[in-house]
Amino acid sequence: MKQIKTAKQLTFTYFSIMAFAIIAFYFSMFASMTENIEKIYAENRMQQDKETALSLLVGTQLTHVSVPPFSEVYVGKDNLPIGVVLAKNLVDDKAYLLDKASDTTHEMYSMRSKIMLNGELKDLYVIHYDNIFEISEDEMFETQSTPLILSLLLLIVSLWVVMRISDRLTKPLAQLSRSLGERSPGNLSAIEFPEGAATREIRQLVDRLNSYQGKIHELIERERAFNRYASHELRTPLMVMKGATNLLGKSDSKVFVERQRVRLVQACQEMEDYITTLLSLTRDEDLTAIHFRVVHDSEYENILQTHTGYLSGESVSVEIVKNGQINTKLPIPTFHILVGNLLKNALACTEDGHVNIVISENELMIVDTGCGLSGKPGGKSYGLGLMIVRDICSKYHCLFSLEDNDDSAGCTAKVIFPSV
Repeated sequence: MKQIKTAKQLTFTYFSIMAFAIIAFYFSMFASMTENIEKIYAENRMQQDKETALSLLVGTQLTHVSVPPFSEVYVGKDNLPIGVVLAKNLVDDKAYLLDKASDTTHEMYSMRSKIMLNGELKDLYVIHYDNIFEISEDEMFETQSTPLILSLLLLIVSLWVVMRISDRLTKPLAQLSRSLGERSPGNLSAIEFPEGAATREIRQLVDRLNSYQGKIHELIERERAFNRYASHELRTPLMVMKGATNLLGKSDSKVFVERQRVRLVQACQEMEDYITTLLSLTRDEDLTAIHFRVVHDSEYENILQTHTGYLSGESVSVEIVKNGQINTKLPIPTFHILVGNLLKNALACTEDGHVNIVISENELMIVDTGCGLSGKPGGKSYGLGLMIVRDICSKYHCLFSLEDNDDSAGCTAKVIFPSV
């Protein structure tokens, strides 16, 4: 398996490559510049020496003259010295280095020109060698040793600085990695921001990890809530079904049997609604794909009929007050569980007085005259039912509040549904 390098190793590798690339580029540019200067100098020098040679050759039959101190001039290619090999594809009046096959250890330049000599058109070849320039060129390269040493020292210092910066930048990430490795699998608490010179990217990474852990925690809590709600809320309809089943064998009266059948149907329906609602709370749904629906009066009547068995006293009355209508995305079973739990809670806390279901435009209130939030209900506690209500409201973006009444005893549970 290929070994993965650390950030410091990668920084060292990349910086070293870039440093040596810069040094190589600098010296290649210096060498190229020196060669270009030498070529320009040689070309200008040979142009001048050519004019001097012409003045010496006019009126003579000479095929070779020397133009001190650096040039030799030949008339015709056949008169060139043995061992001089010209470059290929010569262009007139341009300087070219002799071919590498030439019998010389020096960098010599040649230039060909067309001239009229004694009434004839001839080729004139200028061979140039400047030993002073060669010595100067060697000295220029020697003078670059000092910049080279200084450049290497500067690169070493720069590399040390870069490694220190890299260490400071990667230290928070290493701390974060070590912290995550030491956490137990069940630890879903918020990840602490690492110490040191942490960057914005590190902070964003920690925030994303905490957000991801929050979603995992929320999912686990949903599963736990489902088990908790299911074990609690399904117990009542199961007890009703068990009791009705036992009673069916003790009487042959049609009225009695019909009453137990109705109880069984209601208990089955309640259980089905709970299962549907609890399952919907444990999964993500695209609420934008769900259409709004109007809650009909029959739904309130069915809810009221189902939960009248939770009356704590005979002097408690239940009334539906309708001042508007509700448009909601809540499915029918979920809406029944929402209102039913609020109604059960109000009935269990009210021993005398009334419980009103007040319906306004996209707003539902359960108003009771019971013991209020500070008192203890005479019947069973339905605090877990309120948790289901809060979870339903949270999922479907409803606003839920539970407050004591200002002008009378009891409290008011209010649910505001999102507008269409």
